[in-house]
Amino acid sequence: MHTDRFKAEAKARKALLGRYRNPYTDNEMVKGIIRTASNTNIIFWRGVLLATKEDGPPFAMDPVTLETIGRYDFDGQVQSPTFTAHPKFDPDTGEMVCYGYEAGGNGYDASCDIVVYTIDKDGKKTEETWYKAPFCGMIHDCAITKNYLILPLTPIKVNADRLNKGGNHFAWDPDEDQWYGIVPRRNGKPEDIVWLRADNGIPTQLQPYLYPKKLTDTGFHGHIAGSYEDSNGKIVVDLTIASDNVFYFFPPDSQANTPTTLLQRNALVSDTYRWIFDPNTPTNTRVQPHKLFGINGEFSRIDDRVLTKKYNHFWQCNIDASKPYDFAKCGPPAGGLFNVLGHYEWDTGEKDTFWAGPTCTFQEPVFVPKTASTAGASEFVEGEGYIIALLNHLDVLRNDIMIFDAQNLAQGPLAVVHLPVKLRLGLHGNFIEQRDIDEWVEKRKVGGEIGPAVPAKDMLPWQKKMQKEEGLGSAVPLPGMNTTKEVRR
Repeated sequence: MHTDRFKAEAKARKALLGRYRNPYTDNEMVKGIIRTASNTNIIFWRGVLLATKEDGPPFAMDPVTLETIGRYDFDGQVQSPTFTAHPKFDPDTGEMVCYGYEAGGNGYDASCDIVVYTIDKDGKKTEETWYKAPFCGMIHDCAITKNYLILPLTPIKVNADRLNKGGNHFAWDPDEDQWYGIVPRRNGKPEDIVWLRADNGIPTQLQPYLYPKKLTDTGFHGHIAGSYEDSNGKIVVDLTIASDNVFYFFPPDSQANTPTTLLQRNALVSDTYRWIFDPNTPTNTRVQPHKLFGINGEFSRIDDRVLTKKYNHFWQCNIDASKPYDFAKCGPPAGGLFNVLGHYEWDTGEKDTFWAGPTCTFQEPVFVPKTASTAGASEFVEGEGYIIALLNHLDVLRNDIMIFDAQNLAQGPLAVVHLPVKLRLGLHGNFIEQRDIDEWVEKRKVGGEIGPAVPAKDMLPWQKKMQKEEGLGSAVPLPGMNTTKEVRR
């Protein structure tokens, strides 16, 4: 992905950007640049691939050639400095529900502003509402139901003074609550947001049920599995939550009480929590989880056709410390010791797992339905399909693509593609049917029904403001930039 950052540093043949989300550590040549690497998730949207990362806007790619199209602003409709790597897609309406946090200024100024968008299936922005968070912290993933968007606010905080001094963008706060923001999906107003609070620690009554010892400081949100509204209008949200600071490289400002060694980090537990929220609850109400599944993992996936509906099945990368690991051959497991791929059922509690062996780990699975994605809700069975996952051979530095029956992982893969090379560790991916790509290629061709996707034609509002007040660096040309004005080198 040829982001502005990539082009600037490739041209200079050296690093020009400093710490994560801290431009005060950058070379002056890139002052005002879009800093994102767009390397967290990639999604297919109306004939383009959108490469996303929550610290900046998305960049678009051609799904056939993989050539970079450029920064994508949805035809000028989305102007926020940040954009989630986890937009959600309503399977019934075709809408994209998306948001940006730390969105009120330039994306790195500790703004408490959150913007929520809805883009309909025809590419038209139908909703844009701005909300305030209780503090500037990470909102990495979100959940949607038919009527609501839920925003888990993780107690890893941004501090403007720390940034100005060249420090980390985030710092873990073990004394802060975990928060859940609930907003309506339609016709929302800034005052509509409800913030529910939960202890930053496993509730006492749940500790003896699953764990041999007391775990504290639980509040680091992972990824959403499923979400829906039950028959009583309550909101059900399932997500992983870790028992301590997963991002150990963003320790508390005090540098205390955070995992510092590999042994400590490997002791973290990331169970899957089910929350049931009442959307009519007053803001600042304290809540507790409804139940824990009793597993340790991350990167949950569901059958996306049942998103916003009551569901049963989910899949996940898991850590099973009872299984042997060949440290002598593999060294520390890069990306985490995800040595098991798991399939789980909420209705029965059933666990169906496959162990990768003592020298292997998994990357995030993807669910692929057997029934075509165009089928109606009554024409498919939830969870009937395949799971595709990358297997890391840590001893020989090579990868396999493994394909499983989604409802019978324990029997082992149905097929394996042996790659001759090692792929870089990734975070997220998605499955796209070839016929969807082909259909959109026709629509996006010159003279087609919609025409080619176009990159953003103008700078973002914060860039225009910076250009006027401070001047911009000149390492990368910016769209709409008036080159006759002063630039700072």
